[in-house]
Amino acid sequence: MKLSHFISLSVFLFLSFPAFSQKERPNFIVIIGDDVGWDAFGCTGMKEARTPAIDQLASESIMMTRFYCSVSQCAPLRAELYTGLLPKNNGVLANARKEKREGVRNIADHLIPLGYKVGLSGKKHFGLGTAEIDAIPGFASGANGSNQVHSFDGVEEYVSQAKRNGHSFCVIIGATHAHHPWDHGRESNFPTDQIELRPHYVDTPSARLAVAKHAAEVEVLDQQVRETRELMDKMDLEKDTILIFLSEQGIAMPRGKWSPYEHGSRALCLAHWKGRILPRKTTALAMYCDIVPTLIDFAGGKDPRLDGKSLMGLWMNEDVKNHRKEILISNVHPFWQKAIVTETYKLIWTGHPEREHIWGNFHSKGKFFAKPWAEWMEKAKTNKTAARKVERVLRPKSIELYDIVSDPYETNDLSSKPRHEQRIEAMHEKLKMLMSACGESTSPPRAGDPIKRKKGTK
Repeated sequence: MKLSHFISLSVFLFLSFPAFSQKERPNFIVIIGDDVGWDAFGCTGMKEARTPAIDQLASESIMMTRFYCSVSQCAPLRAELYTGLLPKNNGVLANARKEKREGVRNIADHLIPLGYKVGLSGKKHFGLGTAEIDAIPGFASGANGSNQVHSFDGVEEYVSQAKRNGHSFCVIIGATHAHHPWDHGRESNFPTDQIELRPHYVDTPSARLAVAKHAAEVEVLDQQVRETRELMDKMDLEKDTILIFLSEQGIAMPRGKWSPYEHGSRALCLAHWKGRILPRKTTALAMYCDIVPTLIDFAGGKDPRLDGKSLMGLWMNEDVKNHRKEILISNVHPFWQKAIVTETYKLIWTGHPEREHIWGNFHSKGKFFAKPWAEWMEKAKTNKTAARKVERVLRPKSIELYDIVSDPYETNDLSSKPRHEQRIEAMHEKLKMLMSACGESTSPPRAGDPIKRKKGTK
């Protein structure tokens, strides 16, 4: 290589991927919602949403609209987020299925040696690694209790103490909204006759009420985002702190949480650093496991060889279109479904389509989200459109293919179209390769194999 070319390349790399000195390396505040998919906000097109703070943050951030979890359940998603590892490698395969893995490190294991204090206020639902994540008082630790009040006093004191002692900090706010039972916020702000249902929903009174109740909790989450930014202004943190918002997984409704469909596995990710991260929208594919290596990168640490890939280059520069070429989604419990996501398409592989989906008996449960499903099933007895939508949930085909750019709610299955035969074959083989690469079996469990639920899981 000519010397002039080498110098030019070196200058480009230096400008493109900045190294931060200890004085200028950023702090981190991470807000994570609870059962809130990518499509629950005004900035992502939900007309009835009341999310002014999140919408404003989106306008000042890099807005990642194609951000995925590998498993759309609380425990495995948080394990993926806090370890940078996919489920098979961190051992948390589902809320009810956990396998011990040696040598797993968490976000605190990585950041504490780099001079950071790492604390969490609110919902944790995670217990891997050797380093303790500091417990910060102020936010409820679970969604099912009646005491869902929150306070930022503990966060303010934690940040103040870290700064006094010369530490950088990473503070995680684990919100509990909008996890069921959907009994917080003002549902009266969302008249049910004005609700715009997702196209795969069956239109029933309880379905409309469920969306209203969920939207009311998302409004509470939005207020917490607003209060976070007010605290950052009060403490003059805007210039030296990256604020990251993660919506979590989708709502507990059919084809939402517990599923590989977009309504369940796709999230919104916002990253804001005043004057440093250029506000823009990107459709680059990314995953929850990318967050830990990103923070390590910004903190000046070395590549820890995780499943995740650092997003620093994407966040700090022009769009990196090929951050990931594909995403592996890996639901195993309570219903075995795998999926591969590309820029345009998603292929879903259901291991035992002859088995009825778990939603089949949800109508008998006491949870509120069971009520819409019971109404869907009842309406399906006399309404062909409802019957078709219910059948898609209960008995998915072995292979499904969707154009998720033009059909984000996956209502038009392309798998039977002859023109997609080669694409399906190639994507299915690639899916198996991705599964094999992270140590997963490329064969579904035998039809008779039970998956036991451990005590205390939900």
